[in-house]
Formats: sequence, C-alpha cells, structure tokens
Amino acid sequence: MTTARRDGGAARLASPARWWLVAAVLAPLLVLGVSAWRAWEGAWKGAEAEVARTADAAAEYARRLLEAQVLRLERANDLLAGLDDATIRAREAEFSAALNDLAAERGPASEAGFYLFLFDRNAAPLVAGNLLPVPEPNPVLAQRDFNQALRGPDAPWVHVSQIYTGQATRRPYFAVTARRARTGNGLPPEAYDGIVNASVYLEQVNPSLAALAAPGDVVTLMRTDGTLLARSEGFPVAPDGARLNPGSPLRATMAEGTERAVLRATPRFDGAERLMALRRVGGDWPVYAASGRQRATIVAAWRAAVLPQAILAGSSALLLALLALAVQRRQRALVAANAALERRVEERTQDLRDRERLLRMAQQAASAASWSWEPASGRVRWSEEMYGLLGWNPALDGEIGDLESFLPQVHPEDREKLRLAAAAAIGEGSMSLTFRVFRRLPAGQREVVWLLCRARLYPAEGNEPAILVGIDIDITQQRRTEERFEVASAAMSGFVYEWDFTTGRVDRTSGVAALLGVAVPPDIEAWNARIHPEDLGRMLATMRQLEQDRAQEDYALEYRVRRADGGWAWLWDRGRVTRDDAGGLVRLMGGAVDVTARLLAEERQVLLLREVDHRAKNALAVVKAALRLTPRDEPEAFATAVEGRIDALARAQDLLSETSWAGTELCKVLEGALAPFNDGTGGPRVVLEGPALVLAASAIQPLAMAVHELATNATKYGALSWATGALHVAWQVRDGAMLLEWVETGGPPAEAPARHGFGSRVVNTTVRSQLGGDTVWHWPAEGLRLEILLPVARVLAADAGAVAGA
Repeated sequence: MTTARRDGGAARLASPARWWLVAAVLAPLLVLGVSAWRAWEGAWKGAEAEVARTADAAAEYARRLLEAQVLRLERANDLLAGLDDATIRAREAEFSAALNDLAAERGPASEAGFYLFLFDRNAAPLVAGNLLPVPEPNPVLAQRDFNQALRGPDAPWVHVSQIYTGQATRRPYFAVTARRARTGNGLPPEAYDGIVNASVYLEQVNPSLAALAAPGDVVTLMRTDGTLLARSEGFPVAPDGARLNPGSPLRATMAEGTERAVLRATPRFDGAERLMALRRVGGDWPVYAASGRQRATIVAAWRAAVLPQAILAGSSALLLALLALAVQRRQRALVAANAALERRVEERTQDLRDRERLLRMAQQAASAASWSWEPASGRVRWSEEMYGLLGWNPALDGEIGDLESFLPQVHPEDREKLRLAAAAAIGEGSMSLTFRVFRRLPAGQREVVWLLCRARLYPAEGNEPAILVGIDIDITQQRRTEERFEVASAAMSGFVYEWDFTTGRVDRTSGVAALLGVAVPPDIEAWNARIHPEDLGRMLATMRQLEQDRAQEDYALEYRVRRADGGWAWLWDRGRVTRDDAGGLVRLMGGAVDVTARLLAEERQVLLLREVDHRAKNALAVVKAALRLTPRDEPEAFATAVEGRIDALARAQDLLSETSWAGTELCKVLEGALAPFNDGTGGPRVVLEGPALVLAASAIQPLAMAVHELATNATKYGALSWATGALHVAWQVRDGAMLLEWVETGGPPAEAPARHGFGSRVVNTTVRSQLGGDTVWHWPAEGLRLEILLPVARVLAADAGAVAGA
C-alpha cells in the first residue's frame, strides 16, 4: 500500500511537472520578447533624452552666442554715441578699426567669425569692422530684413535675420540687429536712425553645433517662423532664406510658443524620419534649437542591444531542454523533500509566532501600531496598539471595520489627503504620509495626535486578495518640537541651518524662504552664489580659518545675500562646528538673523546728519549774502530790508521742510513770497497763472529772494504802491526753458531808470549767478514788464509730477 501511494503521488506530480518543464523551456523566449519590447521602448526613450539634452545644450550655446552679439551691439552704440553720420564717414578708418577690435577679430575679412556693420536710416552703409571702405549704397542690402524689421514704432528690441550670403565676403551669415542709439543726427530718441549689425558666419556656428551633436545627429538653429539660421551638417543647397515647409510640425509647435517639445518629423533636406527635440532659446529670443536623430539610427541601436539577448535566450532554452530530462529523474526525490519541507514549515511557523510576539512588544515600546486594508472589500484590520493610539476600546465601542468608519477619527483637514494617498498606493505600491487623528480622553475630551504612516501594497496572488499593510507611529512630540522651533526661527526674522561636511548637504528651516522670497537648494554652492561678491571672499576666508584652526569652534560675521526681488539682505550669521577625533570638520550648526533694517537705519542716520550740516551751511551763506547786498545808509531802512529778506528766506525754508527738500510747486513759492504784499482787503490784486511745475530744492530760495525784491520795488515805486494797481505773474515751459513774466499795471507811469537800482541788481545777480538764467526789463508807460528765462534742467525737479501730486 505504501508503495502504491508513493507511485500514485509520483504520477500526480508528473503531470503538472511536465507542463512546468515546457513552460521553463519557453520562458527564455518569452523573456526575450518582453525584453525586446522594453529595449524598444528604452531605445526611443533614451534617444528622446539624448536629443533633448543636445537641444538644451544647443539652446544654451545659442543664447550665449546671441547675447554676446547684443553686447557687441551695445558697445558699438557706446563707441559712436553722440556722433552724426557725416562724422562717422569722415573717420571711417578709425571707427572700422575700433569695430574690428570690438568683434575680437584680428584676421582678414575673409576669415572673420563675427563683424559689426553700421547702416544709416536710409539703409546706406556707414562703417564696418571688416571692410574698408564700406560698399556704396545697394538696393539689395537696403531690402534685406535687418534693414526693414526695426523701422516701425512697435519694432522688437532686437532682430535676428535670415541667412544671407555676404556680397563682399561671399560667405553665408545671419545677423543680430539693434537700432542705433544716442546718435548725433538731431533726431528724437525714439526715432529710427539706422541699425547696428552683428553678423555671425555659419562656418563658425555650424562646427560648434556639430560638436554638441552625437554621431549621426543633426542640430539646427531656427527662428520661430521656420527660418533656418544654422545647421550642424551644413546645407545641401544655398542656405539663403532656407526655412521649414509650411506644414512642418516643428513650425506649428514653435508658433504655439512651446518651451520644450519632442516629436517626429521628416525634414525636407534628406527626407529621413527623425526624432526631434525642440528647445526655445532663453532670454525672449525668437529662436529655437532643434536636435534630430534618424529613426534608422535608433532601430540599429535597438537591434544591437537585443542581439546578445536573443543569443542568450536561445542558448538558455536549449540548456533548459537538456535540464528537463534531469528534472524528471528528481521527481521521486521531491516526494521525500516535501516531507522534510513540512517539518521545516512547522518549525518556521513556531519561529514566526515568536517573532510576532517580539514585534508587538517593539511596537508598544515605540508607540507604533500596525494595520491592513483590502482595497477590493474595503475591510480594515487594526492591531491592539492602533486602538490604543485612538483611545478606542473595541470591546465597548465596537470595531472600526472599514476606511470610511475610520475617517471620522481623522482631522477634517487631513481626511481628503488620507483618502487620496490610499487610492494612490494601489497604483504606486506604497504610501508614506503624515496626518492627524483625534485621540479620545476621559470625560469625553479628545486631543490631536500626529501619525507617521508608511505602507506597502502586496498584490493579489491566487485566491488571496491584494492587501495594503502599514504601520502608524505617534510623532506628536516631534511635530510639536518642530513647530516650536519654526515659530522661534520666524520670530527672530531669520533661519537655522545644519551643514553636513561629509555629504555637503545644507538643511535650512523654512525661514530662509520667507527671508529671501525663494527656496534655496540644500547645498553650499547655491548659497555662495547668492552672497554679494564683495562679501564672498570674506565668507570663504572665515571658512578656511575655521578649517585650519582646529581649536576654533565658534564663528560670527555679517554679509549680504541676494533676495528674489534683486535686493540685498544683510545677515548676522553665527554658528558652532563639530569636529572628529582628528580635528576635521564634521558638522556646522548655525543661525542667520536679518539685520538689514538696523544697518539701513544706521546709514540713514549718517546721511541725515550730513544733510543737516549741508543745509545749515547753505542757509547761513544765503543770510550772509542778503546782509552783504543790503544798503546800510539808513539804519531803519537797513533793518526793514534785512528783515524782509530773511522772512522771504524763512518762508522758502518752510516750503522746503514740508516736502523734505524734495522740491515745491512754483505756485506755492510765488504765493508765499507775495503774501506780505497782498493783504486781500481791496488793495492791489495779484494774479498767478501757469501750469503746475515743481521747483528743485536748490532753486526755491534764490527765486523767492528775487520775487521778494521785485515785490518790494513794486510796493515802493510800482503798481502795488497804488490801490488801483495790479500784478500779473505768468509762467510757461518751452524749448527746454521756463519763462516767468512779471507784469505790473494800474500803477504810476513807468519809465526806464537812468541806471540800475539796488533792487534790479539783486534780481539780476540772483537770476544769473544762482539760477543760471537771464532777465529782460521792459518799461512801457502802463507799468514794468520783466521776463525771467531759466533753464529747466537747473530749476525744475527731476520727478516734478510725483512731487506735485504728493
């Protein structure tokens, strides 16, 4: 009977074993198929990554190349600033050499890599860095796009032309073009007055692109409208005006303004299908870089990768077929091994029980709890420790049998996060998150507990459903400590950091983002890049001193770092290092506090003291001048005159103080100066008329003194001496000058004096020496008419509109 049972068992094992052997023989071929498919996908993905990297490198090269040309254009404009066309033509040889130096080319024109070329507003050549003399005006040159694109009022700040062949050099090039600026031709600043061209030869650019390309790949630069600029393999035909076909997907993608794209296209030059990567050139340039690889190249790489696998799979299948015979001979041994295995399973089961008990004890010690969730049925199983974390008694309160029953115990702000994380774990195979739950306390109270949850999905096998198994750890105390630490860091307007010298990683608290307005990568290089250049050397010297002096543990220094808005923040950085047994740096713990406000306040205080000193000296100088210019023949008249002039200066000083010496409206200055002479009780009438203008601070006191002298003379001898008299003061701005007219009427008949009196001398001296202007005196019978002409740049505030509206 025993033998029969064994034979029957062997027969039962033989049938399924036969199929397993067949499957084993076929497995390498199946693996080959799967591997070939993955290799196919990997070949395309790898090719996409490589052409994308090449396109990125080409875009960066193009950006630097174009920005270098813009710099040459700006330096050319600086060189020729303020010169008219005639001067440039007269000094053509001098400027040609200067432009050649700007282009950094010393060879003959036939070998130049870049050159600069100026055209006037009629598209006639002015001067070139590589041609002397320049060619005569040419209608072909005049119609080229770089001579037309920047003429309109809405022209771009810079233009990149299509490819042309130089008429003198006979070499293909494209041009980077900007308007001429600050010319001396007398045109308004916004008017078109010609261009400056920086020409880039393809024989220089194409090899540079070829150096970036992988073997067999093609790298191309093109404008967003499909016009080609350069190509690593050159052009099979004349490149002038070369562009993509209107229906090209590359052209459509660029027209949409896409920053990056990977697509398949068939260029018209060779008709070969290529995998293309597009990358827009940064800096608002209307240029794209493209890198392409032929489909045949990708397929060849895939075949080369799969061939060794095919050989290995065939060899493996043959070897497995031979091994199948040997497996048959071991079937009987398998029966005996099975019995031994059952004994071992029993032993392992007991070991598993022991390990389970140890795990439970470890969970209790670590405030951790385990759980499992079956997504198909929604059933949840909790360990006793999990109920303990929630303060839940399953015997009295019932069990929590599914996820929806558990969600009411989760903080409302974290419920959706937990639900989404559990759903994502089904697809990703794992889950890790922190969330809050409510732990029940005696007397119906509850408290918030932070849990760290980590779980892994075990897929379904046979009749066993898929199950997500996880562990929750109570991290409430850790979170409270972190929150207190973050609050303390925020309160001190700074941040705390830890620098691990072994890994080079620098961890900073969130205060650094609040301080700088941007997150900083966790490495020292990114931080050093933000330090002010004037402070970086001092910072590095401090670090070197810290490294060399092994007895030093603390350091402190102040330096500036760049904020996201481009401004600078002053930091007081202080820290302490930890060293190993040999004295080497292991870790640095420190904190940085924003002291910008304190330093700026100190600077403002110093500037304010200097300004007060300067203003006091100016005021004393003006008073001294007023005393010196006043006649001393009659003491009473001297005192009255001095008092009136000092009062005029005081009123002007009041107006300056109201605006913190930022300037004052002209109308207010005149009103203040004429107020003592116009009592408003039916006497002389004063009319002020003119646009809203703001006087510069330096012009207020001199103008107030001149108006005071005019009003004094009008009160003694002019229109303001009669009750029927009137004064009309008007002003306007024209041709870069401010005209102020003083007109008296209704007073005694006026006549020109035989000589200038004291008052007129004061007015003339004040206007001419202190304000840089001039006076014209008219003496018609109806009354004095005075014209005071003052330069706008000297007497009006630079930001008049802002001050006037304040």
